[in-house]
Amino acid sequence: MSCKVKDTILAHGVYMDTCEVEHAIIGLRSRVEAGCKIKDAMIIGADFYESDEQRAQLLAEGKVPVGIGANCTISNAIIDKNARIGKNCVITNAAGVDEAARESDGFYIRSGIVVVLRNGTIQPGTTI
Repeated sequence: MSCKVKDTILAHGVYMDTCEVEHAIIGLRSRVEAGCKIKDAMIIGADFYESDEQRAQLLAEGKVPVGIGANCTISNAIIDKNARIGKNCVITNAAGVDEAARESDGFYIRSGIVVVLRNGTIQPGTTI
């Protein structure tokens, strides 16, 4: 479990598993699973921890635990508090969208920056 971290601020209680993080802020109680690549992003964190048992139960029910799932790529984004991002998501605004109101999908885009809503859920495999 080693991570490559460059020009990044890490808060207390962060869990990161074999990931790459560059030029980011990773907030209190954030969880970043294995294989993630995060660049130019702000991850606000969470108000609470979910136990391994709670996380396993959520996954068994087809739900998404708090934090960033495995193998996600995130850049030029703000991930608000208690957000749930499923595994294999790409949040980069590769299409270069300047403005988008997609709150029903758990995010919006302002000035080209993707913002995942507080308590929002991004389903596994989503590309934004």
